[in-house]
Amino acid sequence: MNGKYLIDTSVAVDLLRGRIETVAALPAEAEFVVCAVVLGELYYGALISARPEEQVRDLERFFMRHPILHTSMEIIQSYAHIKSKLRWQGRMIPENDIWIAAFALAYGLPLLTMDAHFEVVEEIEVLKVGGTN
Repeated sequence: MNGKYLIDTSVAVDLLRGRIETVAALPAEAEFVVCAVVLGELYYGALISARPEEQVRDLERFFMRHPILHTSMEIIQSYAHIKSKLRWQGRMIPENDIWIAAFALAYGLPLLTMDAHFEVVEEIEVLKVGGTN
């Protein structure tokens, strides 16, 4: 493993908030990578918060420290593959999470998450940290 991990929105929120228990549970010396879907979810959360300007500034500082992955044909194909397989298995997960899983698959990155439902995506490595979902 190259020390890079894709983080989902739940982990990114805890990193932004500096939640010690989550930070302590993460792999030491890991490089965290963020995909465009997580970026969108975080910006949305910031814009509907009580302090949108402050939240957006915090996000921009956070994203300056972490590489951002953008879409590609490989990600689109990974998304379609994952979603069709989950549909046939009757094990659907939230739409944005299928996209996040597609980024993990296309880039070959383990996914750090607090959400147990990612575990139904057999094609990716899921590392669950903290949380109760």
